[in-house]
Amino acid sequence: MEENKNFTKNLFISFFIVFVFLIFWQMYVGKNMKNNKPTKVAHNTKVDSTNKNTLKDMKNMAPTLSDRNSKMGMLDTLWNAQLLKLNGKNIEVNIAKSGTFYDLYLKRYKTHLLDTTFARYFFTGYKSYLFKDSALSLNLGSKVILYSTDSLEIKTFTFKEDSYLVDFSLRRMDTLPLFVEFDGGLFLNPSNIKEEKRTYSFVVKTKKGYKKYKISSLLKNPQDKKLPLDDVKFIGLKNKYFMFVVINNRNEKGTVRFGIRSHRPYFRIESKDGKIDLLAYDGPIEYFLLKKIGYGLFANYEFGGALIAPFSMAMLYILKFLHNFIPNWGWAIVVFALLMKIVFFPLTYKGLASMRKMQRLKPEIDKLQKIYKNDPQRLQKEMMELYKKHNVNPFSGCLTLLIQLPIFWALYRVLRMTIDLRNSGFIFWIKDLSVKDPYYILPILMGITSIIQSKLQQQGVQDNQTKLFTYFMPIFLVIIFIPLPSGIVLYWFAYNLFSVFETLLIKRLEVS
Repeated sequence: MEENKNFTKNLFISFFIVFVFLIFWQMYVGKNMKNNKPTKVAHNTKVDSTNKNTLKDMKNMAPTLSDRNSKMGMLDTLWNAQLLKLNGKNIEVNIAKSGTFYDLYLKRYKTHLLDTTFARYFFTGYKSYLFKDSALSLNLGSKVILYSTDSLEIKTFTFKEDSYLVDFSLRRMDTLPLFVEFDGGLFLNPSNIKEEKRTYSFVVKTKKGYKKYKISSLLKNPQDKKLPLDDVKFIGLKNKYFMFVVINNRNEKGTVRFGIRSHRPYFRIESKDGKIDLLAYDGPIEYFLLKKIGYGLFANYEFGGALIAPFSMAMLYILKFLHNFIPNWGWAIVVFALLMKIVFFPLTYKGLASMRKMQRLKPEIDKLQKIYKNDPQRLQKEMMELYKKHNVNPFSGCLTLLIQLPIFWALYRVLRMTIDLRNSGFIFWIKDLSVKDPYYILPILMGITSIIQSKLQQQGVQDNQTKLFTYFMPIFLVIIFIPLPSGIVLYWFAYNLFSVFETLLIKRLEVS
């Protein structure tokens, strides 16, 4: 039956697209998940100058130090003792006696940025520092001046008001070379550790372009990489939603080394000029914020390849615009799905109209198949003449799908990467649109609406193959969508639901 063949062809294309998606998932996601077992992260541990824990207890708080010798582990613990704490509107910073950041808390997102089991940021060696200021407030902007007890080094941190930017300056009074290290990595959320590890990367922007080095790949090949500092615009670490990068905003000269050391990512900036001046960004990967800051930081928001990126950017702008009027991100996604149905209504209507014409031509197609059953070429020619005579395009359904595919893929990338969905609830059981539905209700509803939609688009008696695809494809898609963020599943469910009403509307229009 020709209408079934047409329907099967459309479903086969859909199946192929999903199959390609599965292969992609297995190659680039599943493999990394398998090779990178999650590590325990004691993210609630805080160390300050009044902490009464013994060195043994404090060492137990830092299980990642087990691969180092015990003497170095004790030194690490000692140099994580708190020198001062700064509280701002956006961030809370703990600075150790070694003049390093050992904890940085992002208040709006309720998360630690640094790996609090072991973090040495702005580390310049095992020396003690004192601070010069007596009263500090990030809300008013703060300049923190630290000087080493041997009086040879001066560190200065200048915190921007209500900002994630920190100016860093290092001066040395003698002629020895200077260095500053960033060691220990970012905090990875244990509740989403697989996805966090999959996206965990070094990011480097040079004069030649932007590059990303996955930590999982570097762990297999821990050889250091070396770059001239004046060629580097910024370098740092990022996970799914956050990043810590240093920006060479003053075109400093020297050397940058980065790679894996003691199973942890690190990068080191060296200078021979007796000074280092850098700008650090420690905050969310939020496209519009990064675009406003500049320095090319927005490159860390991954829109996809050259073909998909323009669509992804358009999707992000539209969603942001909707969110200005609809505070709940879930309802903004639902409204966006409705807008997509309205935009594609002409294509959908044309495709369904073509399908109806194909169904009306079924008797004539059956006759042609009987007459030319032994002459496939003649049969194909006669059928094309029949389609042309009645102004029918048998491939209109496929064309509609192909036109929508880049938009659907772009939306998938945006909904998967945008930090605005993180900890953003929808209704009832959906408390976080960035993680999977805990009760699998949305995927199941999506599957049910897919079956209803397929049945509404079919007319007459269907063969066994068509019936199989009617139920198999939705069930297959439910299995695929179960582990995806609920924001993505919500969009597909809403889109399917609107498709059901759209099909009923088109049937009413045809009757009238």
